[in-house]
Amino acid sequence: MVFDRRMVLAALAVLPAFSMARADDSADAVAAVKQFQDGQLGIIQKLGQMNVKQRYDALRPAIGATFDLPGMARMVYGAGWDALTEAQRSEWAESLADYIAASYAAHLEGFNGKGFERDDKTVARGGDLVVTSRIVLDKGPPMAVDYVARKTPTGWKIGDILAEGSISELAQWRRALRGLSQDGFAASLKALRERTQNYLTP
Repeated sequence: MVFDRRMVLAALAVLPAFSMARADDSADAVAAVKQFQDGQLGIIQKLGQMNVKQRYDALRPAIGATFDLPGMARMVYGAGWDALTEAQRSEWAESLADYIAASYAAHLEGFNGKGFERDDKTVARGGDLVVTSRIVLDKGPPMAVDYVARKTPTGWKIGDILAEGSISELAQWRRALRGLSQDGFAASLKALRERTQNYLTP
């Protein structure tokens, strides 16, 4: 094969731009994880002073800002998602965010962690980026928790969380909410909101 010198130089010129884009992607993915973890950290530092509704109110904005809610809602809702209107998809995704925030708020009760550690670099996995981090516990070694970040029209967002590096929280939410969509959009939305309220009711 004969190489054209101009073609080689043009190819080499592209490499720095590609590397820079990947570095920017990595930084944006890590920033999304940091924002979510900072939201949790603010609660952890005042855990004994906050009830479950206050924890929910403090955490919900961070989830709305950093999670790939449309993508997660599609996975959790399952069959029938494509038949929904854009308004219905948006409403269900926001209600899913409410549910996730309420779940976190409830499960933070008795939490024995005191902070987070994060790696500044990500690991590519298909088209996703994995942010490796650890929960620093009051006692014992840190617990691994990785974040799968996905590129969305609004930037890099968290698409899944892997407890201990492999236990998918998205899969657990899918199991917990399985079957809601079988009775149609209105019934599934009502049931989802009821489950959210159950977490928030003392």
